[in-house]
Amino acid sequence: MIAPFSEELLKDESVTILHDLEPESDIVLISFSGVGIGLGVPFFEFKKVVDPHRIKKIFVRDLYKSWYHAGLKGLAESIDESIPVLKELIADSGARKVLTMGNSMGGYAAILYGILLEADEVMAFAPTTFANWKNRLRYLDLRSHYQYLKNAPVKPYHYYDLRQVPGLEKPIINIYFDTDYWSDRNHARHLARGHDNVRLHPYHGGKHHMIKKLKDSGELEKVITTTIERLQNA
Repeated sequence: MIAPFSEELLKDESVTILHDLEPESDIVLISFSGVGIGLGVPFFEFKKVVDPHRIKKIFVRDLYKSWYHAGLKGLAESIDESIPVLKELIADSGARKVLTMGNSMGGYAAILYGILLEADEVMAFAPTTFANWKNRLRYLDLRSHYQYLKNAPVKPYHYYDLRQVPGLEKPIINIYFDTDYWSDRNHARHLARGHDNVRLHPYHGGKHHMIKKLKDSGELEKVITTTIERLQNA
């Protein structure tokens, strides 16, 4: 289900996409939720920090907790089927510039959808950029969040390594990560290798939950504002 944003619908498990397309703006932000470990419904990590910005907003969540591979509940059964759904929303918004955003699993989605939707910019915080066994073993990444891949009935292995997705070189992809945390550092560098459009923004502290550190310090608001202003002036 797709619905205009309201606080009441945040806890409604039948609503996959919430949106606010009323602001007069050329920019539409598409925010992808993370897995929401321990929560009934994945929440939108960036809701409060993007609220002050008068741009169009689309909030997407993976109610299957499947790395978005099972599609969007009630709307599409795969990532590929979900692309026309989001493209129609973008067209309805009237926006000319697309910014995708996400944290952790949502960061993976922000990059993947950013490529497939031909977004202008991507903001990915502590994102996973690969899920295939070859790279997981190469980088000794055996973290438990890969278990959610099992929630997708069909495995889109061609999306398990974002370096292999056609069109990777088109959007500006900003990756924010704790450079002292080897797993996220490896994921960031893996995607950036050989791609000048992938811009790395290393920070110190927070590990995989560094977004909390950025929120608490005010840095998150700063980098989002800077990105939006850059798009407005482009």
